[in-house]
Amino acid sequence: MGTQSISGVTLYYDAAEKAAADQLALATERSLRTISDTWQLTVPGDCRIYLMDSWPRCVFLGAPLGSQLLLGLTLPLRYRDFKMRWTYAGGWSQRYGNRQVVGIKAPRLIANTPDAMGESLFVEEDDPEQKFLSIVCHELTHACSAHLVLPGWLNEGLAMVSVDRCLGKQTVLGGTLKLLNAEQNGGDPADRINMQSQSREQIILLYVRGYWLTRYLVEKYPDLIQELLSGRHTAEDFEGCIAAALEIPIDEFWQQVDPLLINQYMRIDFS
Repeated sequence: MGTQSISGVTLYYDAAEKAAADQLALATERSLRTISDTWQLTVPGDCRIYLMDSWPRCVFLGAPLGSQLLLGLTLPLRYRDFKMRWTYAGGWSQRYGNRQVVGIKAPRLIANTPDAMGESLFVEEDDPEQKFLSIVCHELTHACSAHLVLPGWLNEGLAMVSVDRCLGKQTVLGGTLKLLNAEQNGGDPADRINMQSQSREQIILLYVRGYWLTRYLVEKYPDLIQELLSGRHTAEDFEGCIAAALEIPIDEFWQQVDPLLINQYMRIDFS
């Protein structure tokens, strides 16, 4: 297995995938620069990226010995989840204690990965290199922010806004704003995405709220975002601080945030 060190991250790959590994190294360097410039987040002390041709490589080889043993024992319970991730995701980020592991599919495999959910969320990207870069940036944002234990909407929002900044363009469909209907949706978004227990609609709504609210906060209250990312907080702390800044009662937070975002962005021509 070959290795490369890029900006404090160790990249692992098969020797036969050297060209793809070089592409991943460039995408990693560019992504980490964007993440640092945008959020002032740094790379975890032990961060590894695996160029994946199968999910066991990232899950088992990336895990410390103790975690490997536990994964082996619990594999029958988690196999379906790993298999589902491999089928539909271009990459993922996993934390094992102090070690952060990122798995990125080889570019030749990403082209054959079905993305029915992504079609409802993201602007179609015809350039395979740009698509690969967006996946790398998204997952590395998760890796750099994993220690903060962010609420689910902000976890995904940071990653999607990072991709916008990295690619220099809006990557989320403007039409997704139509999904922000507080009367229809109601309730707080989930803390985490769970593809086995949540419906497709629930997951898409979490992404949509995360993107537009994070983008709004970055544009209107950049100092607040930096303050929130400078230390660990609970989900309630995050939402309480944001509600105070927006002058919204905390018990009406999501009911008022959705109309606010629609008001702010619906008037913009995203065509």
